[in-house]
Amino acid sequence: MNKGPWTLLKVTVAVIYLFILGPILITAAVAFNGTNRSFFPPRGFSLRWWGEAFAPQWVQPLMFSLELAALTAVIATAIGVPLAFAFQRYDFPGKTIVRTITLGPLILPTLVTGIALLQFLTVIGLGRWLGYWALLIGHVIICLPFSVRTIAISLQAMPGSVEQAAANLGAGPLSVLRYVTFPIIMPGIFAGMAFAFIHSFTDINMSLFIAKPGQRPVTVAIMSFLDFGFAPTLAALSILSLLIPLVLIAVLGRFVGIGNFLYQEQGRG
Repeated sequence: MNKGPWTLLKVTVAVIYLFILGPILITAAVAFNGTNRSFFPPRGFSLRWWGEAFAPQWVQPLMFSLELAALTAVIATAIGVPLAFAFQRYDFPGKTIVRTITLGPLILPTLVTGIALLQFLTVIGLGRWLGYWALLIGHVIICLPFSVRTIAISLQAMPGSVEQAAANLGAGPLSVLRYVTFPIIMPGIFAGMAFAFIHSFTDINMSLFIAKPGQRPVTVAIMSFLDFGFAPTLAALSILSLLIPLVLIAVLGRFVGIGNFLYQEQGRG
């Protein structure tokens, strides 16, 4: 048996994983440098930079990002659920236009969205909204497509006979929605919420244009500090910013079962 192709596949996969994980591992190692310079391999060993990552200078933008991302995820999901139902199950005038506008941010660079939102708020005299409210509006706009698409996929994958069977047994429309439809699509709803949270938490391109001092996400704070060089503190902070979404996915996968939505094949009955 020729093992050449199988060996080549293994090597290719290893190279891909190295390409993906290499920068992360290097950044994590840099955070343990014993000096105040970013060296790799690290020179000495110290936990000082991890402690400085929790200084008020960084905790404030980190908490700001967490609050903004959480609120963005909730609002995007609250809007995304009815939109997903409308797109998936109903025909109405202008459906194509509404769907295109809703899903447009998926293909429109967030940089363009940020510039457009900045100009729009300035033109209509709401420049004072720059900061928290502008960031919230912008993040909901760019995160809404993730929620809508994910929930729509859950609705499409749900066996159609389940709702019909519940209705035939005497359940009203609201009861079917509450006790049948929502429990089945709940992993998709939480998956969309997780995607919205992560996209908001990690956004930098749009936030650069509409953030202001005192109301800056952690990504903007890191970018601004890069003018002084890449210090080990930034390495530690970058790893913390990476761990937060990973913990979120792990928790949702454990208690909500979004892994079933991501990996399990489902079909309509």
